[in-house]
Amino acid sequence: MKHRTFYAVAAAAVLTCTAGCTTPYRNGQECKAKMVETYPASKPKLSYEIPRVSYQGTRVVVEGSYIKQIPPVGVTPIKLTSVPIAAAVECTFEGDQIKTFQWLTPADLAEKYPLKSSTDATE
Repeated sequence: MKHRTFYAVAAAAVLTCTAGCTTPYRNGQECKAKMVETYPASKPKLSYEIPRVSYQGTRVVVEGSYIKQIPPVGVTPIKLTSVPIAAAVECTFEGDQIKTFQWLTPADLAEKYPLKSSTDATE
């Protein structure tokens, strides 16, 4: 009987201690989802990396890239050159609520989605 109580208390302690550990993961996934949502369908397919999360999930950066085909200069396009173009977004969170979202690169998306607080969007 004493062992059952001990195990119940130990399990409750473990669950309590690890409850906050899922917040950074959820924030990273939410930021990645926002990146995919705002990425234009007219651009080449976006490939992305695992989100990088800072202190307790308050700041998340998702990096990715896409391939752009560039024809040779001054010559009839016989062979296109493939160039990887970097793409990245940054999100900040208060708890599990997104506070800000911005594209860092490429420049055309950074201009379209500048740093904007979620409170600015509701005003």
